[in-house]
Amino acid sequence: MPDIIVIGDINIDVIFSVSGYPIPGSEAVASAVQMHTGGSAVNTAIALANMDMDVGFIGRIGEDTLAKQILADLEKSGVDCSQIQVDPKVSTGLIFIAVSEDSERTMFSARGANAFTDAKELDKQYFANCRWIHLSGYSFLSYHQYQTLKLALDLAENSRYTRVSLDIGTEPATQAKPQILELLPRIDIIFPNEIELAILADGRAPDEALSYLLEEQNANAVVAKHGSKGSMLAVGNKRMHLPAFNVDAKDTTGAGDSCNAGVLLGRLIGLSWGASVALGNAFGGLATIQKGAVATTITRDTVIRLIEKHMFDKAWLPFQNDLTELTMYFEEAL
Repeated sequence: MPDIIVIGDINIDVIFSVSGYPIPGSEAVASAVQMHTGGSAVNTAIALANMDMDVGFIGRIGEDTLAKQILADLEKSGVDCSQIQVDPKVSTGLIFIAVSEDSERTMFSARGANAFTDAKELDKQYFANCRWIHLSGYSFLSYHQYQTLKLALDLAENSRYTRVSLDIGTEPATQAKPQILELLPRIDIIFPNEIELAILADGRAPDEALSYLLEEQNANAVVAKHGSKGSMLAVGNKRMHLPAFNVDAKDTTGAGDSCNAGVLLGRLIGLSWGASVALGNAFGGLATIQKGAVATTITRDTVIRLIEKHMFDKAWLPFQNDLTELTMYFEEAL
């Protein structure tokens, strides 16, 4: 039984590298095309497995060639696939991603079998030793997935030591805002990006939005991801804005998903909040230096080298204790 269970969408990402996004009715010629296993929850699971964590995944795929590639990729990464459901009628999820020269991406998603992830097929014993459940906000977008999400929350609450995190997602924040806000008190950490934070907090400025979610909506902890501007943490009376790491970004696809994994890992292994968010920023930065969302660039060695490179960086001087904490952990782990 896995230590961490990730529940969410499984897709194949088809990535087109383009000079710029075309205006409607015109076209863009891709300079390169790649296909990768993806999905925000999958990206988080693989980043955790890269750190030798015991990770299991729950989602739904079709009976097609794409599904075979996904299973092979997940098994190669060390993610347990025994609870992935197979839909005999609906195809595997597919996402087309246009990545422009400034590393930004535009996505078109066909969710396929993901939308039919069935709570009735969950094996409750699979959760017996689970210490963390990570959920994708896209589970709010279909009835079947939403029931799966709520059952996972029930199983976590019946355990004394299982914590839960939720990656919000822009479409879920827009379409399922009331349902998300209703469940905030049952979730240990939520991970919105800058846009999602504003949506959930009715357009408030970031600092005000964090206080609103904690004080008026009863959120437990918020790690707001702001890309090249770093991350903001709000938990209890603590407020922190940690900078991003300076990297040569090539593709931002999956960076936020990897950031989730870093924070989650930090909290699981007992790091402080500051060190955990710094680790999330490191994971997110490393995810951008390659094409595609599956961050094979995230290893113990690359993480510690990135941290050591920034130890005396001016932007990181206020957070030297957090970086030192990370350095000590990874040096002991190597």
